[in-house]
Amino acid sequence: MFEPTLDISAPTKHRFRQRLRLRRFLLASAFSALYLVVLAIFYTQGSIAGQTLLDACAIVAAFILAFFGIFRLGLNLRFPDPSLTGWQFLAAMATMLYVVYHAPDTRIAFTAFFFVALMFGMLRHSGAKLAVLGSISLIAFALAIWLRYLNNEDAEMLRLDVLQIIVLALTFPWFVFIGGRVKRLQRGLTEASIKLEDVEEKSRHDDLTGVYNRRALIAAMEASKQRADIAAEALSICVIDLDFFKRYNDEFDHLTGDQVLRAFAEAVQSGLRATDIFGRYGGEEFVQILRHTTLEGAMADAERLRERIGLLDIRVPGRVGQLTVSIGVAQYRPGEAIIETFARADGALHRAKQRGRNRVEC
Repeated sequence: MFEPTLDISAPTKHRFRQRLRLRRFLLASAFSALYLVVLAIFYTQGSIAGQTLLDACAIVAAFILAFFGIFRLGLNLRFPDPSLTGWQFLAAMATMLYVVYHAPDTRIAFTAFFFVALMFGMLRHSGAKLAVLGSISLIAFALAIWLRYLNNEDAEMLRLDVLQIIVLALTFPWFVFIGGRVKRLQRGLTEASIKLEDVEEKSRHDDLTGVYNRRALIAAMEASKQRADIAAEALSICVIDLDFFKRYNDEFDHLTGDQVLRAFAEAVQSGLRATDIFGRYGGEEFVQILRHTTLEGAMADAERLRERIGLLDIRVPGRVGQLTVSIGVAQYRPGEAIIETFARADGALHRAKQRGRNRVEC
């Protein structure tokens, strides 16, 4: 369905982005909760002490509350990456390293959730940034292994830990490499999507005047009708015709006629409200869609437009001419097809032309 493109205010964009960041954070928090569930399973098997599990729950809860508060207060906007993806990754690594240090049997969970955390990092960071974050985590993991060995001198446990860190060190670069490729593909798709949207946007506009074209106007009228039906709001349509426009083409040339059309379109656009839609229906005929506007309001708006156009000085070779317009107005009647509303406005336009032009009829 067609919806006219409107400028979105900066505060609206800010709120939307903050909500998106908060949703991503809550998703990451859900995976943190899943990690605690996995630890609880280890606890039932006697692989982790109850105190370590409680500590892990407290650490996770503290991090979640801290990050949630930062997002809600908008403090995240002070950071280079407002999503705080890197900081969340490091917080997750710190939690898991604490658990692995006190409960070595959970190292398998560390491996799985290490890569899950990296996947979240891919949402915001490049391969180089992921490599840095992952390398910091692996170095910290190696340090935890060494400290634990110094405390208990368990050679067998050290052997298993070293094997695991070797496996992580060998697989991690490939994960980062593939993640970088995925990121580049994502960037390429985004750029292609933007270009496609640009092409679609241009296809809705008249090449000469830059206003909406006939195709876009028809879609906009239908969309406005549906909106009026749902919200029970008034809707009116104005059909505008430039009086004696053919003379500009016949007496001068088509370039002069094009100049007149552009000047007229610019004059109308300068007086549009944010909810108004204006476009070129064909030739010298234009359409204005007035939302939240009754017939009386549309008539008054059309009269102001007629007077404003009459004040335009159209400069053509050899003389300065006055441009006038005839306007037909109709209000949408609930239940009728929007094309019927348009037909009534078009009929009113023909009456305006028959009664001498340079007038508004309904």
